[in-house]
Amino acid sequence: MQAELLRVLAYMWAAFGAYWMGASLLKRPPSNSANGSPNSLRVALLAVTLVLLFMNRQKIQPLFLVALALAWSGVALFWTGSGKTSHSGEFRFYRPLRLFILAVTFCLLFWRETGIGFFGNRFLPRSDTIAVTGFLATLLGWAAAIWARAHLGRYWSDKVVLREDHKLVRSGPYAYMRHPIYSGVLLAVVGTAVVLGEVRGIIAFVLLLTNYVVKARREERMLAQQFGEEFSIHQQHAGFLLPRFH
Repeated sequence: MQAELLRVLAYMWAAFGAYWMGASLLKRPPSNSANGSPNSLRVALLAVTLVLLFMNRQKIQPLFLVALALAWSGVALFWTGSGKTSHSGEFRFYRPLRLFILAVTFCLLFWRETGIGFFGNRFLPRSDTIAVTGFLATLLGWAAAIWARAHLGRYWSDKVVLREDHKLVRSGPYAYMRHPIYSGVLLAVVGTAVVLGEVRGIIAFVLLLTNYVVKARREERMLAQQFGEEFSIHQQHAGFLLPRFH
């Protein structure tokens, strides 16, 4: 069952990523630039290329497939990230670095060739119960991330930025966690790592956790500068990545 669940999760992660990018474009106002393509056309182009990659995945060498997926994600992030912002906390190559880390994370989770030596050692016994538990945890993580992003609305951005007329959201999942999107995605990665059951899954989680902690700290410095005492109160009532109930 473990192999079947892992295969299903690979497809579902691809669908989750496609939804994440497509929803961003569909909710953005149309581009006003002379060279800007309507968002619907961008979504259609991303959808077609994703389907082509999926249909030909068995014919493409793994490393080349990873490179193509990386390029697809880069284009999608570039299109979804081009909105009006008042302040950015990113250095020039920060987004490509984060995209590379994300690619390595999923290579560790789903590319068999990364399970060599110590990376391929098991940290959990083979068990259908454990695999199903991991699968359910992945679903729960996705649900939490989608809920948090929907609640954040137009203030969401893949970049470390503050949008024009930015407001500090403290309701919904943000009443308990300051970064519930990251928490949800990390829970989904933990669930996938449990289904995999190998050390490379732990390494993938630690890698992505480090990435999100660095990004979240940058965001919090900006929020503290922008909202001052209001953000300090928010820190006291909501946890960083784990929920704080009060």
